[in-house]
Amino acid sequence: MAIELAASRQQFTRRAALGGAAAMVAAPALAEDCRIGPPPHAKGPLVWMDMDQVELDAAYDQAFYAPLMREVTNRLASTSEAVRGRIGQPMRESYGPTDVEKLDVFRTQRAKAPIFVFIHGGAWLGGEAKNSV
Repeated sequence: MAIELAASRQQFTRRAALGGAAAMVAAPALAEDCRIGPPPHAKGPLVWMDMDQVELDAAYDQAFYAPLMREVTNRLASTSEAVRGRIGQPMRESYGPTDVEKLDVFRTQRAKAPIFVFIHGGAWLGGEAKNSV
């Protein structure tokens, strides 16, 4: 047990060091693409408090405050696909007349298994529900 733990710690330390080194090399390049907030612009007429229309629109768009959103979205899509590869595709159950009014139901073979319900609570302006499994 002690040998396994020591080997595990050594492996983790090596991974952490390599990951840290990679992050330091990539940081300057990523920093250029990591602008937070609305894009640079000439300030227009105020439409609410001290914000012009560009700033107000940015306040309601999460993309302006998540500079690595594309990377996060790609990671969610790939991990969701991996999960579906392990547990199978969901059943699609309708709750309305259109194609988007469907629920994904992942069933189990286990009797009296616990139920997990995931409801996305944000502004679903882009992306696909299948990438949030």
